Amino acid sequence: MLVSRPLSLFRRSPSSISMPVAASEGPFSGVFVVKDEEAEAEDSYCWGICKRRSIKKPPFPQDRILTILHSSSQYEETKSTKVWLLPVLDRPLSSNRYYLIKARGKHKG
Repeated sequence: MLVSRPLSLFRRSPSSISMPVAASEGPFSGVFVVKDEEAEAEDSYCWGICKRRSIKKPPFPQDRILTILHSSSQYEETKSTKVWLLPVLDRPLSSNRYYLIKARGKHKG
């Protein structure tokens, strides 16, 4: 079972990332991080006209499709892949373990 939590909660109190999901939620539970209005406001500047598009550190919001950039130093080539990140169940978010699901292309899902 996944429990939804707003991203702004983890930004306000980073210690809550290491908290496990309550035992009352049952076995194989996890946290589903959702980007809320407060987090959207934190990611905007220029009076809300412009938005920051990059995410530098976890937890990553699970209600968005993210683009991961791969760069190779040998060929100076950058590839991008659209993915959806789902946290591993029965682990706190501080473990930084995610299932990576390809969002587009021939092998999506």
